[in-house]
Amino acid sequence: MPEYSLENIFYPIDSYGRVLRTVQDCEAVCENTFTAVLARYGHHQEGRAMQLQLLRDCADICTLTAKFIARCSMFARHLAALCAEICDVCGKHCLRHRDHESQHCGRVCLNCAKECRSFAGMPYPYSEAGYPPPGYADPAGMYTQSEQTEKKK
Repeated sequence: MPEYSLENIFYPIDSYGRVLRTVQDCEAVCENTFTAVLARYGHHQEGRAMQLQLLRDCADICTLTAKFIARCSMFARHLAALCAEICDVCGKHCLRHRDHESQHCGRVCLNCAKECRSFAGMPYPYSEAGYPPPGYADPAGMYTQSEQTEKKK
């Protein structure tokens, strides 16, 4: 088992720059789409109230997910899985609306969902073994099955 020190507990942020940028972009697009839809249609057009709620939820979970990834939180992957679920629902709902902003937002959200799912399924970069150093909590469902198998060895 490799030795751990404070220097190798955290992953370099550039290792996950792509997912971080994607999540931040999704947050910005959802906020912008919320403003455009609200200004153009308000809450009263059928389906728009649900879209507005989903856009806010998606923007908020993206903001939080980006923060967790940037701070190397041991919960970042778990949160990214939830982010993927919310982005997926928001993206599919946005694609049901024909305006340009909603169509663009739908594509951005679905791409974010894909990136978050990929990040959530990656092994932890703490070491070649792929799991955090001794003494870190192991919340239920935090590790993939291959990580659990590797951890038991």
